[in-house]
Amino acid sequence: MKKRQLCFILALCVVAAILWISGELLIGLVLNWGMTASRIWAILIIVLTCAFSLWKCPR
Repeated sequence: MKKRQLCFILALCVVAAILWISGELLIGLVLNWGMTASRIWAILIIVLTCAFSLWKCPR
């Protein structure tokens, strides 16, 4: 694995984790939407992260 690919994967994971945690905090503490919204948010973040990874992955 090239250094560029490793940097891309690590950066993508960090950004996805920050988005997921901030969304969970917003859903749970500010909006108080419940567990269903939290599950939908988690699935959405995972799907979007995988889609972006496949779309922009350095070859």
